Amino acid sequence: MKYTCLICLFVITILSACNNPKSTNNSIGTTDSTASAKTELGNTFYKRLEGTIAGKKVIMHLQKVNDDVSGSYYYDGSWLNLSTDTLIGKDSIILTEYSYYESYFTQDFKSPHLALKWNGNGFNGKWESGDKAKKFPIVLTEKYPEGSYQFKAGIYEDSVKAFTNQAKSPAAQISFEYLESKNTDEYSTWLNTQLKKILDLGPQVALSTGFKNIATDYFKDYKIQVAEQQKNGRDDDFQAWMNYTNNTQQSISYNDNGYVVIDFLADAYTGGAHGNYSSVMYCLDVKNKKQMVLSDIIKVDSNTLQGILERNLRKEYNIKAKDAISTVLFDDFIKPNNNFYFNNNGIAFMYNPYEVASYAQGQIVVFIPYADLKTYLVPAFAQRMGIR
Repeated sequence: MKYTCLICLFVITILSACNNPKSTNNSIGTTDSTASAKTELGNTFYKRLEGTIAGKKVIMHLQKVNDDVSGSYYYDGSWLNLSTDTLIGKDSIILTEYSYYESYFTQDFKSPHLALKWNGNGFNGKWESGDKAKKFPIVLTEKYPEGSYQFKAGIYEDSVKAFTNQAKSPAAQISFEYLESKNTDEYSTWLNTQLKKILDLGPQVALSTGFKNIATDYFKDYKIQVAEQQKNGRDDDFQAWMNYTNNTQQSISYNDNGYVVIDFLADAYTGGAHGNYSSVMYCLDVKNKKQMVLSDIIKVDSNTLQGILERNLRKEYNIKAKDAISTVLFDDFIKPNNNFYFNNNGIAFMYNPYEVASYAQGQIVVFIPYADLKTYLVPAFAQRMGIR
């Protein structure tokens, strides 16, 4: 739910408190994700892309819904996140690249950009550093090798005014950016059941029906809160805080070797100085039709894993040996949690705002390369992932 750039999410969440969404207008739509000979990008898609950036082999997951593009890519380390900068015509996109670590350390950090032009089967373009000092070629092709899966992307949106007789009434807005497995085999059927489960929908419930039911309950609660504010005799200032939002996004972080990793992002604003957001990672073993737990990847005692986690936290967040971890976190330690995910190079642990650090520090992500975990990797997982 989105995967969007987290810096943009901060801004969007805060701005939602100050701007009025459009009047009620619900919609739902999907589109095919397969590569075609067309040189125009569709309005909505999911694409798995392979190729090179600056000569390095990369795998990118890109998702577009209307005018919003988001995604991520990785090569020999952790994920780099992508969000829309500019859409140019019907075949070109400029994306902003976001890294958890660089934005954390540099207040005025200027994000790199990726300028991509669709050629019918993939993208050609260039990567450019934020200061424009470095430029590298990009060559990407849409591919779905054995053990990967094709998806449709779609969105349901709706909104309701607090006061129907006011042209500039505050409003509540809700959206669901979702994925559906494209194929109809048993694995795709299982995948779609899991995707609905993540959305808190029953397997037999149509997406449009499920979303409409959730939206109806959300708007009912919103109207009750508006009425309570009026009943309490609050002046018109309260209306500035009544532009509520509730948005979720399913996006893909990994799609290979019979595994699919879903990032379920939720952000909401319900009044106050700012909203809040969180990501829940779902690691799905499609081949064996099960949601994975950490012991499916590594067998290690919690104290040993905590030590490995803290060493990588220090390295990634530049915490010197003489300094306490609490210079970055609330406490002088960090424990592994169940919000993990993985790619071809390693495993990451995601900590949402307020979980181990302040809201201002955003999500804390600690990436551990498989080289640090070789002794503890489950043989079946290592074999499927091609880890030697």
